[in-house]
Amino acid sequence: MSLYDLRYTHAEAARAARAGRRPAPTKTLRRITSWQPRVLDGRDGSLAVEIATAEGRTRLQGRLGAQRIRGLHHAGHDMDDVDIPSVRHRHGGLWHA
Repeated sequence: MSLYDLRYTHAEAARAARAGRRPAPTKTLRRITSWQPRVLDGRDGSLAVEIATAEGRTRLQGRLGAQRIRGLHHAGHDMDDVDIPSVRHRHGGLWHA
C-alpha cells in the first residue's frame, strides 16, 4: 500500500523561522507491505469476495428455509412443531468473540 504524507523537516522549520514565515511541508511517500495470511490464502486473494459469497449463501439458506416453512403452513401442518433457526448476522463472530 502506498500513502502520501506531508511532513515538516527540521531544516525547513529552521529556514522558515529565520524568514519569519510558516514552514512548507514536504510530500513524502510511505509504502507498507501487509502480509495477512487470510488475504493471501483466499481463493482469488480478496477477502471481500469470500465474505460476500458466504453472506449470499447464508441469505439463500434463509430464503429456502422460509419457503419450506411457508409450504408447511399452506399444507396445513401445525406450526408449533416447526423449528425456525436463528439468523446468523455477518457481524456475529465479532459479537460472540
